Amino acid sequence: MIIAFIFILVGIIFMIGTLIYTRKKNNLQEVKPIDKSNIKKGKKTLSNLWGIDGFNNQVITINKNQHSIIIELESIEYSLLHDGEKANVDRELISIAQMLKFPIQFLEVKKQIEIGDMLEEIKISTINANDNVKEYANQIIAHLEKLQEDQNLFERKNYMVISSFNNRKVAESELKEFYQLLRYHLLNIKVSTRLLNDREIVELIYEQLHKGNKNKVADIEQKGGFELYVTDKTRKKD
Repeated sequence: MIIAFIFILVGIIFMIGTLIYTRKKNNLQEVKPIDKSNIKKGKKTLSNLWGIDGFNNQVITINKNQHSIIIELESIEYSLLHDGEKANVDRELISIAQMLKFPIQFLEVKKQIEIGDMLEEIKISTINANDNVKEYANQIIAHLEKLQEDQNLFERKNYMVISSFNNRKVAESELKEFYQLLRYHLLNIKVSTRLLNDREIVELIYEQLHKGNKNKVADIEQKGGFELYVTDKTRKKD
């Protein structure tokens, strides 16, 4: 949370400074609202419903002019560090703040832990095991089943969204170059990072727009859910 707070504060200062500068230059780039006038005409897609133009090579394009990457950040328990470690973290965060040149956003996702697949995998993998292994596996399964009964069992994931308004090719190059530099600085304070791939970006967006929905993105995509098509209020009979 300390890291997120510092980044957010720096991001606000950066964006305010950028806003003042660009207004003076009369060259402020804005994300335009979605024109929904054509949605009622028929085809409903990711673009005209959400303003998402596509995902390619770990970059998401929104409203045709905003290109973003999404980075998963590992948490750090700042309060548990000793003074020397805290000083090192502070130095690295200051270095990161000084090199920021893109708009950034932070997202914290709280997701209920699903362990049903894990239980099934343990059962299948120990079918032919000896008695000692089976007994140990049964103990693990019993423990996990008790955990599963707790509906308030969640895991937290932290994400950083970094955006560029340059053309698509330039944006991808500079965003990924910046990510490598950011990754280096965060590794110095033992914070691992990971760049989300296209499928993970889709899943993250879907989960945030449909919280509590247990449908899987892969199943929705297979059934044509990303190209929802409506031609008439009344459905024709086969």
